[in-house]
Amino acid sequence: MKASPSQWQSWSQMMRRVQEGDEGAYRTLLNELGPLLYGYVRRRVFNKSLVDDVYQEVLFTFHRARHSYMPDRPFAPWLFTLAHNAFLDAIGRNRKFAEREVPVEILPEQAHAEERDGSLGDELHQALLRLPESLRRPVEMLKIEGLTVEEAAERLGLSVSALKVRAHRGYARLKEILLEKRVTK
Repeated sequence: MKASPSQWQSWSQMMRRVQEGDEGAYRTLLNELGPLLYGYVRRRVFNKSLVDDVYQEVLFTFHRARHSYMPDRPFAPWLFTLAHNAFLDAIGRNRKFAEREVPVEILPEQAHAEERDGSLGDELHQALLRLPESLRRPVEMLKIEGLTVEEAAERLGLSVSALKVRAHRGYARLKEILLEKRVTK
């Protein structure tokens, strides 16, 4: 969902009314911003089972921070900064749980059965699946799971420099795969 400048202005005015205690404006604002924020989260969270949890965290953060919006400032940067920070917090918390999970490969039938909407997140996900595991795991650990280079190297049983080489090759191959897809469209 892409909002027009007039829509952002309307949301800014609604936010002002929310800060004045207008519950109807708050309900309307949440209903209108919901799809926008959900799409924002969905494009950034690769683990589909975490999307709803991260989205709820973004909404909860919005609720807690609604008093901090300054009506004389643009609404979009404030909203997306808040959403981005909530996203990072939620992913960081979920990473602790993910470290204890036993990874299970997605079966090919499941990968095709998943609903894909053509967003960059879906394209990136598909491109990641095309990488050999030796390149995919370093990229996933560093960019999706948020591990440090040292943590990822230790978990994979590699030296830090070997992990960096594999990650760099993975990034380069991802770029090639994504560019191939763009050229053929």
